[in-house]
Amino acid sequence: MNLPMHMNGESQHRAMPFAAKAPGIPELVARSLPMHRILEQLPQMGRARLILIEGEPGTGKQLLARHIRGLRAGAGGLIADEAGQLFGDDDGWQGGVLGERLSSAVERAAQGLLLIRGIDELSAPHQTRLLRFIRSFETTIALGDADGARVPFQVLATARQPLRSMVLAGHFLPELYYRLSAVCFSFPPLRERREDLPGLVQIFIEAISRERRRPLQGLGPGALATLLHHRWPGNVRELESVIRAACFTAEGQWLRPLDLLILPLESSPMTASGGPPLPPDLSLSGVMRRHVQSVLKMCSGNKARAAGRLGISRSTLYRMLESESESSLPLPDAPELSAKAGAEPDA
Repeated sequence: MNLPMHMNGESQHRAMPFAAKAPGIPELVARSLPMHRILEQLPQMGRARLILIEGEPGTGKQLLARHIRGLRAGAGGLIADEAGQLFGDDDGWQGGVLGERLSSAVERAAQGLLLIRGIDELSAPHQTRLLRFIRSFETTIALGDADGARVPFQVLATARQPLRSMVLAGHFLPELYYRLSAVCFSFPPLRERREDLPGLVQIFIEAISRERRRPLQGLGPGALATLLHHRWPGNVRELESVIRAACFTAEGQWLRPLDLLILPLESSPMTASGGPPLPPDLSLSGVMRRHVQSVLKMCSGNKARAAGRLGISRSTLYRMLESESESSLPLPDAPELSAKAGAEPDA
């Protein structure tokens, strides 16, 4: 079903001539050219043994890993762990043996997918350990022992920074990069795939509507323009938090611009990746807390005026402030988003 939008002051989003969603994984919206190119390559990835995914935090790298694993019938499980945990643990690395935590992960991912997150954060000695593991994995495949062995069918590594740039700066082992980058996806940040934003919003609203058993129709006048104007430094994860917060505070079936708790980060200094720096807390409660305090400050502490600017009742504002004094703002009485509803913590 398509996301309904009021037509008064809100122009309909023009769909790109590409599939709106990846087959089997609705979260991978692909109206933008960068995402369409990724989805074109995906069918070939079911038999790839070593894969690298690069992308900023919150773009959906682990979600893409789940899709890749799902391409192969009868695949084993997906075991994910941080690179620093797998290669920074000194237990068991003596004498050329793999570390204990890595050995356990390899065994649990037998004939499935081992996801190693954040390899760009490894120190030089720990990069050497990762290289040793990759060499061992490739040797096992070359000898034809991998299909029946207690080893992963696929190893997928993710990086938040472009590894090529790290190699050129002398911060990443060239041999490790060359081995990992033979099959590489660069996941675009949300600010570079704005055509996908309406489809992502649709997924989140439909999922939250089902969870809360509340009929939410979609975006009201001006709401889409507000979303498209933001730079989304937290990417899809930030968008999901904003939409979830909006669904909680909305008093009707349509999300208004006032319901969208977006921080004005556009004026912040830019990071090396091209986006504003992330605030320390991008959780839903953190976003709501900062937005409410910002509006209260704008209104000189006048709660009635602040409630009006926020588009909520005074009783709702009082309840939020009372909960904030107990450390966090109230969240909807709903379970966590299902697999369909959101991006992985990311990955």
